[in-house]
Amino acid sequence: MYRKSSLLLLIVSLAAVLIVFMSLIRIPNGPTSPASKGGVTESPLPAGQEGSERQHIVVSVSMTNGQFNDLMDASVRFMEQYDNISVELHNIEREQAYETWKNSAQLGVGADVALMNNEWVREFAVLGYLKPLDKLITEMSADWLNGLLEPVNWNGYWWGLPKDADPLVVVWSRPLLDTLTSKGVPDSWNRFVELAVSAGASMPKVPLVKLDSSDARQLLVWLDSFPSEERAEMLRPFENETLERLAFLATGNGHAFHINRSGDGNPADALAKGNVLSAVMNWSVVESLPAETRSLLAVDYVSGWYGGRSFVVFAHSKSKEEAIEQWLQFVAGETEQQTSYDRHRLLPSLKPLYASAATPAYTISGSRMADYEWLKRLNVVPTEMPDPEWPVRLIRWERIWQETSGSERWIAELAERWSDEGSSRQEAVGNGSKADDGASAKQSTTDAAVDAAVIELP
Repeated sequence: MYRKSSLLLLIVSLAAVLIVFMSLIRIPNGPTSPASKGGVTESPLPAGQEGSERQHIVVSVSMTNGQFNDLMDASVRFMEQYDNISVELHNIEREQAYETWKNSAQLGVGADVALMNNEWVREFAVLGYLKPLDKLITEMSADWLNGLLEPVNWNGYWWGLPKDADPLVVVWSRPLLDTLTSKGVPDSWNRFVELAVSAGASMPKVPLVKLDSSDARQLLVWLDSFPSEERAEMLRPFENETLERLAFLATGNGHAFHINRSGDGNPADALAKGNVLSAVMNWSVVESLPAETRSLLAVDYVSGWYGGRSFVVFAHSKSKEEAIEQWLQFVAGETEQQTSYDRHRLLPSLKPLYASAATPAYTISGSRMADYEWLKRLNVVPTEMPDPEWPVRLIRWERIWQETSGSERWIAELAERWSDEGSSRQEAVGNGSKADDGASAKQSTTDAAVDAAVIELP
């Protein structure tokens, strides 16, 4: 009996010593930098915090690796200030973003927040997939640019928080313009026709336009760079003026001049060397070029939708409003937008970050600033903005664009098929039939969807 008691006492003593020893050598559980695993940022819980006390935000974006790394760093700094909030970031492929977010929203699952193209916001809002952000828009002491704020307004509510823009712009070769004309960038379609005829006669092997075969919007942006009462980018059935312009390109391509549609080569180098007359590029790409190359290019600024992006909050996100608002104010504030412009040339959505007319455009207090030209353009509300049906029309346009790739008659086929499908859809809607991609069905439920979204407002 004595031996058993002694043995039990010895075991208890050893266990106590072991517990004390382990507590002394345990590594502290303090905040650490997020670890990236397959595009997912996992943030550990800070020391002393119970899981039930924390607000966990899931954010989905589609960014370049550099932009995503900066967003991770910003989120780390945010969590150091707000140790009761954790942020989980997911970076998905650009081609998958629209369908991924739409499918998740339909099921009521997935991320709380997404960084979405402005052109998609109204469709998601009409379908009841988003929460209005009026409170956040008005509470942030920000002077928003109208051209980036208005596209996320629908039915009297704000459905997105503008972050930045990276417009597609038409870029021209200065060496070729100097050779062909003394008038610079053609400011009308008639001027371009004259230029095309001249270029075709003097340098028939030099393409008038170089388009990236993977980006169906480039042709639309290029067409809209010439003044017109019609906007090709709206993707409604093309009317006479647009059809006439496409007919001119289709007739001349391969005969009087050339239009290059491929993903080969560097368009900036080709333009600078005078091997291509014009191309369509993102503004951030133009801005990142060496000064010597940029001096050989002429940029035709757009007057369209500007390629803006906004943060949206999905309707299925519950009980996280305060944490989400704090994170959005941090990552969409002036400091982070300035950093994004400095590092990636993404145009801010806030007026104070733009140079004024009387201030040098590139240095203010030692910090690079956005060009004054963009301040003027981005502060104007576009005459036409994407309606809720536009994303569905873009999908159809991209499908036809890809299916006509490789054809010698691709411009003519593109125009014919777009016009034929538009006519067929209009006839189907007129007869009460369901359109092949569900767009007409969605149109018939638009009012009901809007009413449902309004009823659920707090």
